[in-house]
Amino acid sequence: MQISIDQKEGLEKTISISLEAKEIQPKIDSKLNELGKDIRLKGFRKGRVPRNILDQRFGQHARQEVLGELMNNSLQEAIESNKLEIAAAPQVTKTDDLKDGGFAFEARVELMPQVPEIDYSEVSVNKMAAEVEDKDVEKMVKNLQKQKQDWKDSKGKIAKSDLVTIEYSAKGKGLKYPEDGEEKMGILLGESHIPEGLEKALVGLKVKEEGEAEVEFPETFSVKELASKKAKMKFSITDVKKAKLPTVDEEFVKSFGVESGDVEEFRSDIRSNLERELKNSIEAGLKNDLLSKLRAECKDMKLSEAMLNREAEAMLQQEAQRAQQMGIKEPQLPKVEDVQDAARERILNALILQSIAKKQDIKTDFTLVREKINEIAQTFEQPQEIVQMYYKSPELMATVEQSVVESQVMSWLESEVKIKEKKAKFEDLMQPK
Repeated sequence: MQISIDQKEGLEKTISISLEAKEIQPKIDSKLNELGKDIRLKGFRKGRVPRNILDQRFGQHARQEVLGELMNNSLQEAIESNKLEIAAAPQVTKTDDLKDGGFAFEARVELMPQVPEIDYSEVSVNKMAAEVEDKDVEKMVKNLQKQKQDWKDSKGKIAKSDLVTIEYSAKGKGLKYPEDGEEKMGILLGESHIPEGLEKALVGLKVKEEGEAEVEFPETFSVKELASKKAKMKFSITDVKKAKLPTVDEEFVKSFGVESGDVEEFRSDIRSNLERELKNSIEAGLKNDLLSKLRAECKDMKLSEAMLNREAEAMLQQEAQRAQQMGIKEPQLPKVEDVQDAARERILNALILQSIAKKQDIKTDFTLVREKINEIAQTFEQPQEIVQMYYKSPELMATVEQSVVESQVMSWLESEVKIKEKKAKFEDLMQPK
């Protein structure tokens, strides 16, 4: 067997391999001999088919099987012996049956980009610092109360947080909605995404009263005929309800899984959950800042078009799956080229973390894997069932193991880079990004 690899620069290489007939024929003979032991052909007893008949009927098929095995094995040998780090499976681009019974082929391989040497001691990043305060706990208690609040009919003046039902019509330039009559709309003041002008017009009115307002509907307004339009709205208030929050007592606490019904234990659990969320938010912020700085150190790294396209397509596929899970049957997805910048970032992040893990010999710490699974499980009502689900699923375990290795790499990086701590408030760090 002869192997040659082109020496041109770039991430794509062509491996040329030629196999001599003396490497191929013995394997074909062996395969035909094995086949001949079990084959049945009309006019011949089992295992008694003459060799020339076997060659005639099955020789070409046996040769193709043997060549397939030899191609896979020889490519693997070429990759390992030349210490090539490949990014994708080799693609055979050319084959040639030689006159003497030998065989030659070429395969294109895509090499992994190499992360440059980085002086981590010169990298400076910010790390946010915050604490969970009593007011943060109370705010969460209030949010949980709202989940179980009752709504009572009201004849008083409308205020923020009231649930209001109106019948309305809207007119503007070239616009009349609805075409006939009026449309109903339910509004939770302060939370529903309604035009500011309408919300101001409602506050202070009472049930059965009427009003009007000049409004500018946002692009995201739920009624597509009104989205991005300006119009005068006329409305009448058909129903007003005010919220009655439940008392934080034993019954309320038990409804959230705290079996003792103890209010202080309930608040303690809330604080623990908020502290865990805060810790995750701070770690995520540090990771994003650090990876951004490290990507800047790799700005000259070349990535192949094929690698970028694969990652972009994977991102779009994940987006499509998320949309389907949300019940969107035909989601409007961006084009591959529109997400290539994000794809490049994801690839560089993965390459940087993998490079550090390899150079620092960071292996999966399975104690941390167990801790991570237990941490995830504690966010569910039946933690033990979640733990068992993870241990039974190779896919879920692989995800956790990858996450743990990344955390180990981040811990190593934190010990190497310059970190500047910045004070912040809990509520600011927990705002959706």
